[in-house]
Amino acid sequence: MGLASRTASLVLDALRRATHRVYQLYLKPVELLNEVREAPDAAPPIILVSATFAIHTLVACSLLKGVYMRDPSSGETVELLYNLYANFPTFVLLRAASLVSIWFMLFIAYWFMMYLLGSRVEGFTVFSATGYMLSCQILTFTVILAVYSLAAFWTPPVILVAIRGAYPHLSSLAAFRYRLELISSQLNIPVEVLIEGFEYFGSAWSFLFTILMFRIVGDLTWKKALGGGAAASGAAWLIASIFRVAGLM
Repeated sequence: MGLASRTASLVLDALRRATHRVYQLYLKPVELLNEVREAPDAAPPIILVSATFAIHTLVACSLLKGVYMRDPSSGETVELLYNLYANFPTFVLLRAASLVSIWFMLFIAYWFMMYLLGSRVEGFTVFSATGYMLSCQILTFTVILAVYSLAAFWTPPVILVAIRGAYPHLSSLAAFRYRLELISSQLNIPVEVLIEGFEYFGSAWSFLFTILMFRIVGDLTWKKALGGGAAASGAAWLIASIFRVAGLM
């Protein structure tokens, strides 16, 4: 009981600190990065990156919810979400491995850039700060998940007819855009514009956080932090694009 109690206490403490880090991430990023520079941690960024990954995975599921594909020859109708569930372990493992790879590559790239600019910060500190940078999209993904889930449950199912040579997921994206148009007309709110706004916010906040990370964690001048942060953000965008094109994100 003693070991279980201590383990539960450690887990609850890590979750509490991770929750506080979300607050700092958006409202007090300077305070967060100063604390990371003085005492880098591992559990909170791992929890936040895992939560971001889980929410992003649920976004992919909500995108396929209520979208069906009908085979014109057999007349069989199958929900695309069922096909995803059939390969869900592989889907999750590939995406998780991609996320870990991106975190490691960005950590190496950021640390190397800081070193070139004259910083002598320890690697674990950069690793911790990079985890928080990857968590900057958690608010964006949460909003997108809420909108997609609302569209999936509020609008009628969409049935697509399979066409030879057409990629089913591309068809499902077109179907979901139609559902977003329906919910926009029902709520009288430009839902797609709202989603795009949060996506731009997430990208801009990640860029700003990266610059602050170079300035505070790397202990660099503002001039070096701006240049290094811009280069690091470009590297992050390139790496993420490669994984996205490969279908791993």
